[in-house]
Amino acid sequence: MAKLGRAQVMVAREMVERGVSVRQVARQLGVAESGLRYRLGRAVDAADGRTERPAVCDGWDARVDAVLTRFDDRRVVSQGMGHCRAHTLHDVLRREYGFSGSYQAVRRYLRRRFGTSPVQAVRRVETPPGVQAQHDWFEFDATVAGARQHLYGLIGTLSHSRATFVWVSPTTTQLAWQAGHLALFQRYGGVPLWVRVDNLKTAVAAGAGPTAVLNRTFVAFADLCRFAIDPCRAATGADKGKVERQVRAERVTFADLWLADWPTLEHFQAALDARAVEVQTQRRCPATGTSIADALVAERAVLQAVPAIGEPFDCVVARRVSRDCLVSFEGRRYSVPFAWVGRVVEVRGTARHVVVLGAGSEVARHPRQTAHRLVIESTHYDGAATPTVQAPTPLGHRARRQMAEVPGVPSAIGRSLAAYVALVEEACQ
Repeated sequence: MAKLGRAQVMVAREMVERGVSVRQVARQLGVAESGLRYRLGRAVDAADGRTERPAVCDGWDARVDAVLTRFDDRRVVSQGMGHCRAHTLHDVLRREYGFSGSYQAVRRYLRRRFGTSPVQAVRRVETPPGVQAQHDWFEFDATVAGARQHLYGLIGTLSHSRATFVWVSPTTTQLAWQAGHLALFQRYGGVPLWVRVDNLKTAVAAGAGPTAVLNRTFVAFADLCRFAIDPCRAATGADKGKVERQVRAERVTFADLWLADWPTLEHFQAALDARAVEVQTQRRCPATGTSIADALVAERAVLQAVPAIGEPFDCVVARRVSRDCLVSFEGRRYSVPFAWVGRVVEVRGTARHVVVLGAGSEVARHPRQTAHRLVIESTHYDGAATPTVQAPTPLGHRARRQMAEVPGVPSAIGRSLAAYVALVEEACQ
C-alpha cells in the first residue's frame, strides 16, 4: 500500500465531501481504507502526538560522535572512509555507555540527525568464459555412518557459466583447502585464470584485497595449478557475490541430502556431485541464455588443463608392514594386504584419507584421524599365498558366524522345552 501524503489527504477529503465513498477513494488512491479513515478524522495540518515526545537518544550526541569518530565515519570525520552501521553503533552504546534504547531508536536518531544515506550503486560484472571462479567455505551438519557430524563444504562457482560444485571435508586446514581446490578443478573440467577467495588464513597471511600478503603455501599450489589468487576486499562479500548467492541457494537445493544417513563420506560426496549435475540441466545461465550445463561445456573449451599432480598430502612416512598386516601412522594402526608383510611401504596423510603405497601404486586407503585406534579392512587378509608370504589362516565357520552376528537379546526362544528335555535324556543315557 502507498503511503498517504498531505496532498492525497486533501484530495480524498474533497472527494468524500462530493459523495464518493471512503472505500472507493481508498481503492483509487491505492491506500488502506483504515489508514485513510484515520487521516480523514484528523485535521490536515494536525501534528502527530508522537513528535512531541522526547526521544531516547536525546542528549547522546557527544557519545554518538565519539563512537562514530572511532569508526572513521565520514558524517563526523571530514576525511572519513565510510558509514558506521547502526547495528554497530547500537552495540557499542549499549555495551560501553549503558544505552537502554532499541536498535530502531538508534536508526531513527541517525536518520533525523544526518538524513537518509545515499544508496550505494553496485557495479554488475560478467567475466568472459574461463577467466574466474569464486570459492568459499560454508558449514553444515550431516549424518555419516549413523553419527551426526559437523562438516564443511568448499563451494566453487565458475563466474561465467555459473556451474557450481561442492566438495565436502571434515576440516578446513591448508591441506583440505588445497585438496578442495584441486577437486573443484577436476569437476569444472579445467582451471580458470583467477580464483577469487575470502581472506582466510589458508589463503591470505595478512591484509585483504589487492594489497593482501598471500599465504606462501597456497601461492606455491596456485603456481603449480597455473591460476592467480584474487582476494576479496575486507568485509565486502559482494566481491564474490556469485558464490555467496550459491551458498544460500545450495542449502535449499541439497537440503534433503543433509538429512539422509550416508554410509561413508564418499557416498555423500557422490550424491552431491550427482545433484549438482542434475541442477545444471535445470537452471539457466544468465550470461548465455542457455542451460548451465551447456554453458559449462562451452566454458570447458577455454579452461586450462588440470595439472597431473597427485592428491595433496601433508605427511609422508615409510613403514614396515608387521606380521599382523598393520602399519602405524599418527597413533593408529591401519591394515594393508597381507602380501606386503615384512616389506616397507609409504604412508601418506591426505585431507581425508590415509593412503598406503607400495611399489609406486596405491595398495590401501582408510579414513584419516578417526576415533578408532585400529582400522582394519577384512579383505586385506584374504587371497592366495605369495612366494614370500603365507596366507593368514582363513576364518572358520564359527568365526564367520561371530563376525556376522549382531549382539542383542533374542526376540523369541529358538528351541522348545520338549527339545531341551530330549537333549537332557539323551545325555543321561
